[in-house]
Amino acid sequence: MKILWIDDEIDLLKPFVYLLQQEGYEVKTATSGEDGVTLASKELFDLIFLDEIMPGVDGLEVLRRIKNENSQQLVVMVTKSEEEDMMKKAYGGWVDDYITKPFSFTQLLSVLNRTLKRRLIIAEKMNEEYATQFRTHTEPTDHNEWVEYYRTLVSWDLRLLEFGDRSLKEIQDERKHEANAGFVKYIEHEYRDFIKGKGPILSQDLFSNYVLPILKEGPVHLVIFDSMRLDQYFKISPYLRDFFEMDTQFFYSILPTATPYSRNAIFAGLLPLEIVQKLPQYWSFESKGQNRFEKELFSEQLKRHNIRLKFSFYKLSSIQEIERNIKQITNDKADICITVINFFDLLFHSIPGRGDMKGMLDDERVLLNLLSYWFPISPIFELLKNVSKKDCRVILTTDHGFIRVRRPSIIYGGRSISPNLRYKYGPALRIDKKTAWLLNNPGEISLPSADPSVRFALAKEDYYFIYPTKPTEYEKEFKYTFQHGGISMEEMILPFTIMKPR
Repeated sequence: MKILWIDDEIDLLKPFVYLLQQEGYEVKTATSGEDGVTLASKELFDLIFLDEIMPGVDGLEVLRRIKNENSQQLVVMVTKSEEEDMMKKAYGGWVDDYITKPFSFTQLLSVLNRTLKRRLIIAEKMNEEYATQFRTHTEPTDHNEWVEYYRTLVSWDLRLLEFGDRSLKEIQDERKHEANAGFVKYIEHEYRDFIKGKGPILSQDLFSNYVLPILKEGPVHLVIFDSMRLDQYFKISPYLRDFFEMDTQFFYSILPTATPYSRNAIFAGLLPLEIVQKLPQYWSFESKGQNRFEKELFSEQLKRHNIRLKFSFYKLSSIQEIERNIKQITNDKADICITVINFFDLLFHSIPGRGDMKGMLDDERVLLNLLSYWFPISPIFELLKNVSKKDCRVILTTDHGFIRVRRPSIIYGGRSISPNLRYKYGPALRIDKKTAWLLNNPGEISLPSADPSVRFALAKEDYYFIYPTKPTEYEKEFKYTFQHGGISMEEMILPFTIMKPR
């Protein structure tokens, strides 16, 4: 096993290093926090001993950097005292254990064994808990039960990020696969009733059901993270709880789970077909620019509710745009301030030195670990911290989620077929109905079409569409990429959080 020992007085600890080597451990040392962080980023260590007090970068800052880079790294803090305040800071930074100077070699071995075995003990206990929780599980029968089941699966995903062996993670992946298969059947059977108001809150209901009642109490700041999944929300929410009291509720995205449909529905307060019927000037059937009328759609929604309030609207697509607008948004005095942030793309493109991430994501859980590293240092977090100082309620939500696609399905149609990978529309579409929900009459689920011959196909579970020409090339290019627009728990079940500044 490999150990890294970070201490500016490492020469005084050489007897312990020697004895550890005699016990069969490979020990590397660093005499400064900076050197220790560098070594920890380049190599994998089973455990790191970290001195609390060092010149330059102190132990707590080194701990924070190491854990931000690898949240699963085991770290034992070496301290000269057990002061409560210091230990609160250390454990708040995810220290795994500590040892107090002066210590004996027996004490050192004890904490080392205790810490290394901790993962094994927790993993064994986790296996038991997992089996117990799902032993009597029955498939959900309504939209609320599906939300609760999906929340349970997501919570286990997050726990398995740190603990749990490979076999348990494989069982979890298979359970999610089976759950999505059941969820798709449920949506196919119930969705027509959903859009008639017999089901969960949908995208077009958010303003009237959630935002409007809060708006009557005072100013509101509505923040929409484009394409944020529930597991991502749960990953960032601990950072936000330091600044907000958070009340999290849930809703379902409409179909297709894609920005031109779901986000337009949020701002319009209307289903897509209703937008075309009532506000045709604000709908585009072209594949580009379909969300350029969001501000106008929201203005029309306010008129329908007979609301005369001042609102502001920001769409931020880059780190630079966020940084340029932080001060203006913080000082914005509108009754309702709307901020749309291109969350998913910024996560992918704003991590220094990551380059093309497609090859890194051989395990979907990597995305969550990257989010833990990126979010607390991002201007998005800085913006939300600034907004927490305003005298207003903050609402955080999203328009749809996404899924990692794995299985290709060949779709046939004319030349005018749309380009999307998880949903298609066009004349004469043909597809294997095991892989997609094919709608000969899109209007039955309130989807507009340019002419009566248009059909809609919505990909199920983790399928994605490829064309019959060069299918192997299409499969290779898009397999394992993150997409949205289809039917899955990840794309449809979404958070809506009311945040009150502390």
